[in-house]
Amino acid sequence: MSLESVPLEKDDKVSASASVAHSVDSEAASGHTAAFKRHGRVDLVPMPSDDPQDPLNWPSWRKNLLLWIVSFHALQGPFGAAVAIPAFEDFAVEFGIPLNTVAYLVSVEILFLGVMPLVWAPISERIGRRPVYLISALVSAGCALAGAYCHSYGTLMVSRVFQAIFISPPLSIGASTVSEMFFSYQKGRKMGVWVLLVTCGPVTGPLVTGYLVQNKGWRAAFYLLAAIHLALFFAHLFFGPETLYPNRAAPGEEPKDAVVSTWYSSYKFQLYSRKPLQLIELWRPFTMAMRPPVLLAAFAIAVPFAYIGVLLIFGQVFHLSPGPIGLQFISLIIGAVLGEQLAGLGSDLLANTRTKRAGGIRLPEYRLPLVYPGFVLAIIGVIIWGVQLQNATPGVWNVTPDVGSAIAMFGLQIITTICTTYAIESYQSEAASVSAFLTVVRQTYAFIAPFYLPIPFEQWGPGKAAGLFAALITVGAIMIGACHIWGRKWRGSTSGC
Repeated sequence: MSLESVPLEKDDKVSASASVAHSVDSEAASGHTAAFKRHGRVDLVPMPSDDPQDPLNWPSWRKNLLLWIVSFHALQGPFGAAVAIPAFEDFAVEFGIPLNTVAYLVSVEILFLGVMPLVWAPISERIGRRPVYLISALVSAGCALAGAYCHSYGTLMVSRVFQAIFISPPLSIGASTVSEMFFSYQKGRKMGVWVLLVTCGPVTGPLVTGYLVQNKGWRAAFYLLAAIHLALFFAHLFFGPETLYPNRAAPGEEPKDAVVSTWYSSYKFQLYSRKPLQLIELWRPFTMAMRPPVLLAAFAIAVPFAYIGVLLIFGQVFHLSPGPIGLQFISLIIGAVLGEQLAGLGSDLLANTRTKRAGGIRLPEYRLPLVYPGFVLAIIGVIIWGVQLQNATPGVWNVTPDVGSAIAMFGLQIITTICTTYAIESYQSEAASVSAFLTVVRQTYAFIAPFYLPIPFEQWGPGKAAGLFAALITVGAIMIGACHIWGRKWRGSTSGC
């Protein structure tokens, strides 16, 4: 069968013939032929090997199943931090501490969720992603269960810290797993699933545990958390193959000898590197601060995340009990889910269309025009939320602030998915470091924000405070505008992704 006789899927027709025409080397041409037969196209970035067990060559159902497992695992970090929110008053009464001290049970965990991925990323490069995910799920389940049996603030804090340490890996290496399974033309949609669940973590926690805490007490929330993490362990054990694949040639390298693996090869444990862990490796993600496309994208994500994902849970004007407090987060989830429909699929369609028009040359900046409506909606939503909350009658609930928060979350999801995908595509060979840096900046900013957020609320009121936060989100849009204009220049002449 000739290459021309193999049908292409509608969204996959991106200058296959042009790519074949440039395949002058016979070995490369053979690899392109195999890729075309398997995937229906040859303009694949990265180019898969001939091994059927190469994660890039896995069937779609296998890739997507692992994608959802890893994404749900990533959700558990912020979810586990937020399950304590409906129980704040219970903690204050039981441990005899003020509410602002109780808040550290969440904020300290947020900080560790940002820092610890720096350690897990280089470990996963040595022993693989799969063992790290298994250790993460099993030990974090034990820490959550231990938390349910704590009888003092100090012991509960210790269990929360260790839970954050061990549940944090998928917040960074999750993006690497996505990059190791999917091609660039799919990256927005697939990365969007991971981003969506990470974004929804802080808001699903109180929603799921609100009435559970109200009716069964705060310890029941930790029992539930332990059960979820244990279920994740078995999901990874049976359905989570290894995605680290060293037998594929890197861009610019000569093709490696063909390797044919068995179906169970990706479930076996092995050492990928015996190199001792060095301190410089923990520092490597911070070198991404010297890369403007990554640095600016990180702050463009972190600022609206703090003022929407954290800010919009402020303002207990309506004097609600834990159950109804949890229900307020439904609007945020709706906004995030709807926003992702535009962010992932929409940015992929835009990037693929522009790549086709450019003769097959793909640039990370091609997906950025779609991010600006996200910033506009985030700003509008925050302002609606603040103004309507200020105009609300204390003790009398109304839905209008929730409408504003849904609009803001819609915008935040667009911003987060597109900016994360853009940063990783800009330096795809360093996806682990890029993802870890984005996580550190986002979580550290979210940790710091609650220390000063109450000040403008108390001094100005929710309306004016929301105006300030909307202005700061605008700065994030300007940062991405700079990437749009100068991103290719900052990366250098070889700037295709």
